[in-house]
Amino acid sequence: MSPASPPSLPGRLLRLLTEILFFVAVWWAADRLVHALGWPLPGGVIGLLVVTALLLTGVIAPRRIEAGARWLLGEMLLFFVPPLMALIRHPELLSTMGLKLALAIVVGTLFVMGGVGLVVARVIRMEDRMGMHAVDQEVSR
Repeated sequence: MSPASPPSLPGRLLRLLTEILFFVAVWWAADRLVHALGWPLPGGVIGLLVVTALLLTGVIAPRRIEAGARWLLGEMLLFFVPPLMALIRHPELLSTMGLKLALAIVVGTLFVMGGVGLVVARVIRMEDRMGMHAVDQEVSR
């Protein structure tokens, strides 16, 4: 096989499996750390921070984990099956309590989106007053 030829199917599958196992290993290690230290955080959050730090410091190049990340994102529906099972086990979440929870989530989301929209609008107005739109200045030249 020449250096320019694409990897074989078994090679691509092995690389994909290795990348997925990397994410699983980081999650598992972060989850164990969270439990050992008694932190009130999901291990996935710490794992996300670890992977982000590894990418930002250049310890891992994005291309080294891209295929695994794409596969995991593509199969995300599979990872929502456990929450569905929790709903089946706890039917009260589908009753009045669940409606209150859903309403709180929707209202909270709308408030956050509205707040972000207002902040962005004010920042844009402030930049307009200060003449800080570099893109507009470059286009007019």
